[in-house]
Amino acid sequence: MTPQALRDVPLVAYAEEAPIVRRYWRTVFDTRLTRTPSLVVADLRAVRAAVLAGAGASVLPTYLCRGELASGALRELLAPPVPPLNTLFLAARPAAAGRREIQTVRRALLAAADGW
Repeated sequence: MTPQALRDVPLVAYAEEAPIVRRYWRTVFDTRLTRTPSLVVADLRAVRAAVLAGAGASVLPTYLCRGELASGALRELLAPPVPPLNTLFLAARPAAAGRREIQTVRRALLAAADGW
């Protein structure tokens, strides 16, 4: 799959700037995305719903569409050997950083991260 093969495929994103799609283009295709999304919707779940409805293609985190990929409702167009990173930050006020609840979330995120 190349950017040229996707040039006529509508792109769906959660923001006009298409941050996830742009990062993917830059990392996987080693080129800048020079077009804007055909459809912008509220969040990644809405992007998934739009793609499922046939509105176009997008870049989605695996965790969000694992079931649809397994069932065949969605298909992966390209599986790069090293997928682009989508960094997640857990932030807390300094006074709250040591709280049990924050540490529980931190441990859960670290444990789950291997499957992302």
